[in-house]
Amino acid sequence: MKRLLLFFVLLFLAGCSFSDHNEVRVPDDFTVKETPEVTYNTPPTRMTIGMIGDILLHNPLYTYDDYAYSFAEVKSSMESIDFLLANQESMPAGDIFEYSGYPAFNSPAHIIKGLQDAGVNMVSIANNHTLDRGEKGTLAAIENIKSYDMPYVGAYTSFEDQDELRIVTVNDITIGFLAYTYGTNGIPTPEGKDYLVARIDPERISQEVKAMKKLVDVAVVSMHWGNEYELSPNQTQKDLAQVIADAGGDIIFGHHPHVLQQFDMLEGENGNPTHVFYSLGNFFSGQKFEYTDIGGIARLTIEKDESNTISPITISHPSFFPTAVVKDEKGVSRVVPLKGVEKEKIVSNDWVIDHMNATLFAE
Repeated sequence: MKRLLLFFVLLFLAGCSFSDHNEVRVPDDFTVKETPEVTYNTPPTRMTIGMIGDILLHNPLYTYDDYAYSFAEVKSSMESIDFLLANQESMPAGDIFEYSGYPAFNSPAHIIKGLQDAGVNMVSIANNHTLDRGEKGTLAAIENIKSYDMPYVGAYTSFEDQDELRIVTVNDITIGFLAYTYGTNGIPTPEGKDYLVARIDPERISQEVKAMKKLVDVAVVSMHWGNEYELSPNQTQKDLAQVIADAGGDIIFGHHPHVLQQFDMLEGENGNPTHVFYSLGNFFSGQKFEYTDIGGIARLTIEKDESNTISPITISHPSFFPTAVVKDEKGVSRVVPLKGVEKEKIVSNDWVIDHMNATLFAE
């Protein structure tokens, strides 16, 4: 009984103690400090981008029923690139015309499937053979390309198609694409249909690159330019490259000479770096001139670091993987790594890397 009474006395005192301290007294100079905002840096994202050179289907290349065998030995190298372009120079208008090679090309539609299955993600179709089969051929080729859901740039079906921006997003990095050609072998564009092929005009290029750059992280320009079979870029190429650099272009992939030309780094008027592959040579063709059976795969790494508010995009590690066109025992043409067949060719793998300007390539 005494223990129970003691328990209630203690309980009563505890309650009194609690109630006496229930009111919290705040000092007059007390201030509440705001909790600092915690920011979490998003890890940088990265991707690789690249391009292969001319796909030019001479006889007998346009007779092949399938191109998987022709690209099999370099497929893994092509697929290792996150976004890969190709210069589809001979237009794949398909069987509405007879298949043909030089001088007026017409290629089978399934070359697009062959490239797609090997890792190509977009084709550039602004070149001197775009109008080889006239408006009908160009439109048919584009419809065939679209039938494989292959993105294309440089030739279009209408002004509306031309105005549709070629922008893709890979790993949260946005890339915009433009493409131009110096001409179409003297074949005029039908009046009022300039959308059929994008021709080189420095003022136009500058305006379009500037406009594209405002919308994307990286602006890529595919240029059909230069002199055929010359191993170095001419002054016109260099001047146009500087126009693109000054407009804010980030990467230039060049083609048309059918032989390899140097890689270079330019600085735009705003101090921006521009990576230029002046000519990627022939990737898959039947040309038999000196150096025309040598090509390769250009590659760069793009990194986006959103925590860097001043310069979030970095383009680095330019490289070039040399390839060659060879024939098997049955005379079927294949694209293979140059390293394995250099004894049969006019140049070695090391020669190509040096020629492309190896001092600018990252290890």
